[in-house]
Amino acid sequence: MSEQDRISVIVPVYKTEKYLRRCVNSILNQDYQDLEIILVDDGSPDRSGVLCDEIARENEKIKVIHKVNGGLSSARNAGLDAASGRYVCFVDSDDYIAKDYVSSMHELSVQYDADLVKVDYIEVDTNSYTGKLKKGSAVFYEGEQVEKTYLELRVDSACVFLYQKELIADTRFPVGKTSEDIPFNFQIFRKAQRFVYLPEGKYFYYHNPESISNGPLDKNYMNYLLFRKEIYDYYQANGDKSIIAASETLYARAAMGMKARMAFYGVTSDVDEKEYKGKLDRVFKAHSKAFFADKHTPISRKVLALLVFYFYPVAKMMGRFIK
Repeated sequence: MSEQDRISVIVPVYKTEKYLRRCVNSILNQDYQDLEIILVDDGSPDRSGVLCDEIARENEKIKVIHKVNGGLSSARNAGLDAASGRYVCFVDSDDYIAKDYVSSMHELSVQYDADLVKVDYIEVDTNSYTGKLKKGSAVFYEGEQVEKTYLELRVDSACVFLYQKELIADTRFPVGKTSEDIPFNFQIFRKAQRFVYLPEGKYFYYHNPESISNGPLDKNYMNYLLFRKEIYDYYQANGDKSIIAASETLYARAAMGMKARMAFYGVTSDVDEKEYKGKLDRVFKAHSKAFFADKHTPISRKVLALLVFYFYPVAKMMGRFIK
């Protein structure tokens, strides 16, 4: 591989000493070898930072950044500032990737001269995936199709993309915010002109049994709704009818997801359930027509929306069994 094809893999690290080697090994085992692996120790209080240094001494491809804790966005931004590759991708330190995660996206980027490439993720709760992987054909989008496709695919995670670093330029993740991937990818897709989607699972999203994957609604979740509103407001002012409808659907869907979390898992002590319920109800009521009319929204999601917005007490009763 030539120097210009180097790919920087950015791995933010925080309290994942139990899973870090698995993650890094999956990167080192890639069939694409021209890699720069950047481990960003975000002030982790466990041995993760020490382990980063130990791993780096074992392989010259790995560099380590130690920083004061600033959150996921801050860690990723530090990695971006240090990245020297022509391409960039992100892997979370408790997840792992398929052997051809990098090569499959790189080949498509070269083939189509694409600004970015996306694969699918698979949710797992084991150290390795033994299920059957689906195979799909790559789909190419360009021009005005790119932004609309981004909204229709409804995947916000930065971890399923290979980005041309030139496209990223000075775009960074918002520090101090949750749901940070939404505004980052929104800015990226507004700039992108050529995009490829490969519908194959190459990224393994690990459900850490020692963490709470589903929990009560806290105030940070409001960022999710606000980012969706910002995107909807932008397209209302700048988009055509179809892309406005797509962004409106996602705004309503965000309200629905938050309302479902409230119903099934409750709220944290700093959240006024009545106040938040009222906010979410108002958002969904104003945009429900677009939500129910959307052909890309599964029937199951529409049924869930009916349940949590029109039969909320029933949904809360069901939540007792989920817990």
